[in-house]
Amino acid sequence: MQEGTPTPQINVSKIPGGGGIAGALFAVISMVIFLIGIPLVRFFLPAAIILGCVVALIIHFVRHDPIGKLWITPATKN
Repeated sequence: MQEGTPTPQINVSKIPGGGGIAGALFAVISMVIFLIGIPLVRFFLPAAIILGCVVALIIHFVRHDPIGKLWITPATKN
């Protein structure tokens, strides 16, 4: 092949996977494909689920500021 000629490949980042049931179905099917194709990943899945739940709980209970709140406060108070 000539240099600079694109090779035909499936690019996972270009596959649309929106929210709702279609996005959930896409995520689950992709996970099953990786679990079948790479057996070593099966050992990391339970650890990843536990770690993800722990991080989600920490974020849920630690963050108390509203999302749009200014994080740089003004130098003087009016």
